[in-house]
Amino acid sequence: MASKRIRDFKKEYQARIARGLAKGKSRAQSRGHARANDLPSGTAGTIDAESPLEKALKLMKQGMSQKQAAKAVGVSAEKLRRYQKQNTTSVRQGRRWVISDSRPVSMVMATRGKLKTVTLPRDAGGDIGRHWVAINKFLETNDPSHLKPFVGRGLRDNQSLLHPFETRPNILRKLDSVGELSFVDIYRQTVQ
Repeated sequence: MASKRIRDFKKEYQARIARGLAKGKSRAQSRGHARANDLPSGTAGTIDAESPLEKALKLMKQGMSQKQAAKAVGVSAEKLRRYQKQNTTSVRQGRRWVISDSRPVSMVMATRGKLKTVTLPRDAGGDIGRHWVAINKFLETNDPSHLKPFVGRGLRDNQSLLHPFETRPNILRKLDSVGELSFVDIYRQTVQ
């Protein structure tokens, strides 16, 4: 019968810490429990609006504390803190968090004769919104002058592909008659 090896857990733990420190990690990272401050910040990734962590960030943007937001969606405050640090630029002002979120967003836009979901920088959302307002005004009044500011213009997505704004009146009427241009549905997809 083989005898069991007797492990020295204290010695193993000290060796793990020493290896981590030698690699330039912090003590917390060496232990395997990195603090939020030890993580890289501002990594751009896709946003899943239905994830609990995104819902918690949304609650924090509305003024809820970090601990309350984490509890409301059922995640730990530590996990939320780590997610917040990795995905946003956040600053404390008094008792509130001011969260700047510069991650790209997916939005629906009318381009090249169809509706297309494109991933754009967050600040491009206003241009798409103004384009949808111009399309709706055109469809209500049948006055193509509402579309003039968008002729020859477009937006570049994250891969630097140009998506021109759809300004051809006949194409927009065709999309409207097929039911593609339901503003309420498009807004619902864009806001999420």
